[in-house]
Amino acid sequence: MKKAAILFLLACTLIFTTACLNKADKDKTESLLNPSSNDISEDSTASSDELTKTVESFLASSSSSAPSSSAAKNLPDQPAPPKGSKAVTLTFPEGFTLAQIGARLEAHNICKKANFIKSAQTYNFNYYPLVKAIPPSSKRAYKLEGYLYPDTYTMYTHMKPQDAVGKFLRNAEQHISGYRYSGMTTDQLVKLASVIERESNNSSDMKMVSSVFHNRLKKGQRLEADSTRDYCTHYLLKPNGPFSDSFKYYYNTYRCTALPAGPICNPGAAALNAAAHPASTDYLYFFTAKGKNYYQKTMAEHEKQLKKFGMG
Repeated sequence: MKKAAILFLLACTLIFTTACLNKADKDKTESLLNPSSNDISEDSTASSDELTKTVESFLASSSSSAPSSSAAKNLPDQPAPPKGSKAVTLTFPEGFTLAQIGARLEAHNICKKANFIKSAQTYNFNYYPLVKAIPPSSKRAYKLEGYLYPDTYTMYTHMKPQDAVGKFLRNAEQHISGYRYSGMTTDQLVKLASVIERESNNSSDMKMVSSVFHNRLKKGQRLEADSTRDYCTHYLLKPNGPFSDSFKYYYNTYRCTALPAGPICNPGAAALNAAAHPASTDYLYFFTAKGKNYYQKTMAEHEKQLKKFGMG
C-alpha cells in the first residue's frame, strides 16, 4: 500500500513538472511573437540590424510549418551528386528572380541558366504539394517563380537542372506551406509576398506595405506597384525576356486588376510573414524618398506629399 502511494505521488509530480515546463515554453514563444514595447529598452546594446535578423529568423521558423512525416516520405530522395562533381555553397537572396538564380548557377558551373529555366517550366514537379496546388493558367509566365525559396544551398557542379530546381522546391515545402491569410490561397499569398519583397527597402516596412496592398485589394483598387512594371521590362517582355507584349496586361499592376498573374520574385520569410500578417492601417498609398517609405490615406494627401519631395 505504501509503495503504491509513493508511486502515485511520483506520477503526480512528473505530470505537474511537465505542465510547468510546457507553460514556460508557451510563454516564451508568445513573448517572442508578441513583444511589448517594454521588452526592449532604449539603451539596448544589440544593434537594430541584429535584432531584426533574430526576429525574422524566429518568424521564419514559427510562421511556417514543416511537412508532416508522411508528407516528407512522399517527396523524392535527394539524388546523389554527379561523379567527380565539386560541392559549391551558394546563397540566393530574398527577391531573386528565376532568371537571376539561373544566372548564378551557371556562373558557378552548376548547370546552364537556359536549362535551369526550361526544367522549371517543363519538368513535372507535381509530387511537391505546393507545385501541384499552383493553378494552371496561360497567363502565368514562369510557373515556379516564387517557389524557389531563398536560402543558402550546397549545390554540385554539373548537376542535372531538375535536381537543382528540386533543392529549392524541397526547401519551399518546409518554409512556405505554413503561411495563411483568410480568403487567400497559398499561391495568392506568394504573389503578394513577392510584390511586398520588391516594394520594401527593409523588413520593418514590409508589414506597412502589406497593409496598403491588402487595403487596396479589399477596395477593388489596382495595386499600382512599380516593381511589377519593372519585372515586365527586365525579365518578361522581349527583348529582355521570352514573352510577348501581352504579358504586361497580366503582370503590370497598373494595367491588370488585383494581383499579377504570377509572383515577380522569390520572397523570403519576412515578406511571406508580412503578406500573411499585415499591419492594421487605413493607408492606401505610399512612396519612397531618400530610402524611407511615406504612407498616406487619400490621393490628395499622397499628391501633397509627392510635391513636398519634388516628385509630383
